[in-house]
Amino acid sequence: MTRQKELTGKYEYIFINKSKKPFYAHDIVGVNFDKILKKSGVEDRPLYNLRHTFASQLISKGADITWVSKMLGHKDVSITLKIYTKFIQEDDETRLKKIAKIDKFMVKFENNDDWNIDK
Repeated sequence: MTRQKELTGKYEYIFINKSKKPFYAHDIVGVNFDKILKKSGVEDRPLYNLRHTFASQLISKGADITWVSKMLGHKDVSITLKIYTKFIQEDDETRLKKIAKIDKFMVKFENNDDWNIDK
């Protein structure tokens, strides 16, 4: 640590990145991501794209949207749905089958005086 302080002691932080800002792991991940892209011949893209890939793949495979929203750190599910709804790809037949499954657990009320809350 003493040797590191000799190298960067004139800065506010001991461990700094290339921009002389505090070091954090995202810097290393970003650098390695760029190297991997270059080595594999994939066109350069922002690391942030992985976040969208993660979310869109989970949602398109039917993952629980509440869990995905929580993993992304969104305040609520509406934010996640606003951004990622286009990745929810179900046909009407699949949706109707899901609704039929849910219907089994629904409580059915009939128009009965016993349930009248105004009494």
